[in-house]
Order: sequence, then C-alpha cells, then structure tokens
Amino acid sequence: MSYLDWKVGDRVVCIDADWTIRIFIGGVEVGVPHRVPMDGEILTISSIEAGAGELGTGREDGVYLSFEEIPLHQTDGVLSTEIRWDAGNFRKLQPRKTDISIFTAMLHDQRQKVPV
Repeated sequence: MSYLDWKVGDRVVCIDADWTIRIFIGGVEVGVPHRVPMDGEILTISSIEAGAGELGTGREDGVYLSFEEIPLHQTDGVLSTEIRWDAGNFRKLQPRKTDISIFTAMLHDQRQKVPV
C-alpha cells in the first residue's frame, strides 16, 4: 500500500508481529522497544511517515505508522528513540455497514399484531 492508502484515525490489525530487533551497546543487549504491536491486535493510527527508514537499510522509501495505543517515544536506559512501525505488517479494518432492515421488519410485523 502507498502512503495515500493510510490516514490518521484508521483502525488497523497487526498481521505480522515479527519485530526481530536486537541492539547491542558495549556488548550488552538493550531492549528498546518495550511495547510492540502483537499479532491480531487492533490499533488506531496516530501518525504516518513516508521514507522514515534508516539510510542503507533498503527501507528508505517505506510507509511507517505510529499508534495511539503504543508510545511513540520509548526508552531503555541510555537508549531513547521514536519508534514507528512498517505499514506492511498491518491491514486496514473495513467498518461494517449498518443494515437495520431486519429490525425495521420486526417492528413493522409487531405493529400489525397489536390488538385493537
């Protein structure tokens, strides 16, 4: 999906939660990020970045999302950063269209049965 397919406020579901991120500082593994999207989790987009990937990673032209439910800024000891998530790991949820015709029919049927 392109940058134009997403908008702030869209609800999405995580379809791929393989967030293999291992960062070492001085031979010690640090744990940023602390909070990651989980498989099947429904989230609300709070911001969208195009091309927010790091140079040289091959992901410079991607679409990256942040969410209301997950802090954008995460910290682990001396390491602190803003974390956005690759849009390819999410699918937009389509809102259901409300159809009340069955309820209208039930009410109409009940009106006909009322004794006079």
